[in-house]
Amino acid sequence: MAEETQYTANGAIGLLSTANSNLDGSGTLVSLVTGASNGTLIKNIYIKLRVTSSQGMIRFFITDNSGTTQLLTEIPVIPRTQASINKTFETTIPLNFCLQSGYVLKASTEVANSTVVFVEALDWAYYGAAVRQDTTLYTANNYLGQISTANNSLTAGVLGQVYAAGAAASGFLGSSISSLTFKSSVNVTPGMVRLWIKNTGAVKYILKEYEVNTVTKSNTDDTYETTVVFDNDLDIPADWSLWASTENAENFNVFVEGNDWKYEA
Repeated sequence: MAEETQYTANGAIGLLSTANSNLDGSGTLVSLVTGASNGTLIKNIYIKLRVTSSQGMIRFFITDNSGTTQLLTEIPVIPRTQASINKTFETTIPLNFCLQSGYVLKASTEVANSTVVFVEALDWAYYGAAVRQDTTLYTANNYLGQISTANNSLTAGVLGQVYAAGAAASGFLGSSISSLTFKSSVNVTPGMVRLWIKNTGAVKYILKEYEVNTVTKSNTDDTYETTVVFDNDLDIPADWSLWASTENAENFNVFVEGNDWKYEA
């Protein structure tokens, strides 16, 4: 695309829970993203089950401007039993698909497993003025959070906020998150730390789980640490936020490195 292309983060969260085995676009589908006026780039799709999974399939469909719906792709779900040290099924699909204006990306689940689908997308547009003003203005956005309250829920419970994207009221069009680090400040036992995402609504949705093994600190052994680097960044809309929780009542510091972006007026 041209250098003067402007991007606005366009994320969507859907919850799949009604079984639908149809491949022709009929039955229960959840609408996720609608193509913007110039189109929408769907970067990645994050799939995360909130329950023990049985064998099945997550399907994605495209509905065009005439109302015709066709199957785009299918993602197999692997059986997995949820436990304090066993994370539920999750996967990330690097789709990199340009959705035409007015077209709609939809999803369904073969089996009635409660499933969170997060679509990471970008709308694009161009300056209409005769003089190009294509400078992207970035503002560093680092966030420090801490979690310590035991929470084994995949749907709610006690969560700690670990990142807040820049506000749309301040002109920001989205936030690019490059990395996230969980670092314990105590000895830890087997469990899980979890990452959640929240749009401008009240509900928070689980996005990822990271396993914690037994780690005992000493003068030669450091405490538990894991760093997640998002390939090509994780782009979320303005005013969205990330949250975290811990399976066990152990203290974890959470550091998130990001940038908010906007363009010259």
